Amino acid sequence: MIIGIDPDLTKSGVAILSPSLELRNLTFAEVVKLFSSEQANIKKVVIEAGWLNKKANHHGAVGQRKSVGEQIARRVGLNHATGMHLADMAESLGLKVVLVRPTRSKKNAEDFKRITGWTGRSNQETRDAAMLIWGMV
Repeated sequence: MIIGIDPDLTKSGVAILSPSLELRNLTFAEVVKLFSSEQANIKKVVIEAGWLNKKANHHGAVGQRKSVGEQIARRVGLNHATGMHLADMAESLGLKVVLVRPTRSKKNAEDFKRITGWTGRSNQETRDAAMLIWGMV
């Protein structure tokens, strides 16, 4: 089993390859519970690690209020912290953790279905999590 995670403060996108693909949106506590309950079956946990990018400015687009850019930057920082904590939790359980710098472009639902054969519903977070690990099994 390989787990891909696109971290988010409220619900992270989680993809599980075992060998079929499963997509979930899970809270921090639910992800930790997944780590614990499947510890013996997990080969690796791959986490999108935006904090590894050298620069992440959110000054806002032309015409965007400063407060909007600040809110975006705050949210990104919280998501990064969530990812760091998830990596720490996985490592504390002895799981192999791979941190991946986000470099790939986003996939819309149509492209995602074409690439993976996925027939269910998905959102951007679950698609991002799945693309981190697609083809690893």
